Amino acid sequence: MEYIVDAKEAKEIDRISIQEIGIPSMVLMEKASMAVASCIMAEADSLTDRVLAVCGTGNNGGDGVAAARLLKESDFDVSVLVLGQKERCTEEMRQQIKIAEQLNVPVFWDNLAEDAENNGVSKMTITETRLREYSIIVDAIFGIGLARPVTGKIARYIQAMNQSGRDIVAVDIPSGIHADNGKVLGQAVHARVTVTFGNTKRGLLLYPGMEYAGQVIVADIGFPQKAVAEVSPKAFTFKKETVGNYLPDRKRRSHKGSYGKTLVIAGSPDMSGACYLAAKAAYRMGCGLVQVVTASENAVVIRTKLPEAIVTTWSEAVTQDEEEALVAGIQSAAAVVIGPGLGQSEGANRLVDITLRELSKMPNKPVVIDADGLNILSGRGEYHTLGKQFVLTPHMREMSRLTGKEIDEISENMIETVTGQQGGATVVLKDARTLVSDGASLYINTSGNSGLATGGSGDVLSGIIGGLLAQGMIPFQAASLGVCLHGLAAEQYTEKFLPHSMLAGDILEMLPEVLASIKK
Repeated sequence: MEYIVDAKEAKEIDRISIQEIGIPSMVLMEKASMAVASCIMAEADSLTDRVLAVCGTGNNGGDGVAAARLLKESDFDVSVLVLGQKERCTEEMRQQIKIAEQLNVPVFWDNLAEDAENNGVSKMTITETRLREYSIIVDAIFGIGLARPVTGKIARYIQAMNQSGRDIVAVDIPSGIHADNGKVLGQAVHARVTVTFGNTKRGLLLYPGMEYAGQVIVADIGFPQKAVAEVSPKAFTFKKETVGNYLPDRKRRSHKGSYGKTLVIAGSPDMSGACYLAAKAAYRMGCGLVQVVTASENAVVIRTKLPEAIVTTWSEAVTQDEEEALVAGIQSAAAVVIGPGLGQSEGANRLVDITLRELSKMPNKPVVIDADGLNILSGRGEYHTLGKQFVLTPHMREMSRLTGKEIDEISENMIETVTGQQGGATVVLKDARTLVSDGASLYINTSGNSGLATGGSGDVLSGIIGGLLAQGMIPFQAASLGVCLHGLAAEQYTEKFLPHSMLAGDILEMLPEVLASIKK
């Protein structure tokens, strides 16, 4: 597990490390600058590459000045351009400038006054000319504390940096990107590489910040684990190297009942594929038994393609016998998945009613509601009342129906949306960067690729989560791990093929390979 921090958490880790534990700020700054300089030295040539560090007056600027000084010591042709007034520099920035000047690093200043008299000539001309003299630009203008729009001359500097065509290495976060949500604050630097310190920042993983950050390198600069533990960041992601540690245990002396039964309620008369994909995914994740409740028209398909499953059918009328069979299935299941390809007919609504009624009597039994299950719920105003036993897996449009918010509003405020479910249910908000939250914790998924944008992909995910729930995982953990594995399966596929050709069934076929590669 890898923590992901917002600006407040990152600052608190920094404060505890310096003020309470006693690590000098300049020591942390030196390690940060070494990480930036090492990144540049690993790819650049000191004989031909010239480096310009564009720095603000805060400690992020101090990191940039120190990195420039280290590059100078390694025989790079380096200059520093400071944007701002000397009297506004932090104490650490002043010290770094003093050291750099003692070592003959050229330091230029622009006090950001808009009139030409203060600057000699048009500053925009100087900016463009100066930037094109260098092959590498270090962006150290703003750090994680920025929360206001970038305007005026600094905005023009950033625009000129982006238009220069030079490689840009950002210090901690690209200037102009909000550290908490990845939003562009007026104007932002497009970096090729971002060297961030201690922990990944949320804004580096969320769109559009992710696109501005380029390759993200997380550098250990010496923040003590005690400081991180005391802050206990709310958000995290899984590392592929350790994700296998979170898989449910398998015992030598066990039977199918040891790993639970997943009940999959899915598939209208013309949607046999959805229930098949969800059911097989549950099996692939290791649950002991899968029962499929589907439209009678789908029975032959499921019995043929997935003979391991128990098949129970329903008709549009939902007869008394069918209701009793459904109730019995719910009672005997360890976890329930409802919704994939279910449709929104009167019969489908009746199935949802029966399922919710029975689950209200069993508040500890976990249930995944997906696709048409969510669409049926969206007209009832029940979204915020669903309790901790529920996992909801909406994509953007389904989330819009559930919450009554516009898709653009949800997209702009994904974290607030996914953490705002008041009843305690776990919400899986599916997007290019899927988020999972139970209101208290936040998982930000970093696996997967564009191959997942295919019909049936969500059905597979609901089955994966259902299979993990049946084995005893709590909803938030099962949803987070399921999303990660779902993405890893897509990555596994694209090791051999292009994402264009991936089908939902291919995700199922990749799961055994993924599980083998990450086993404990």
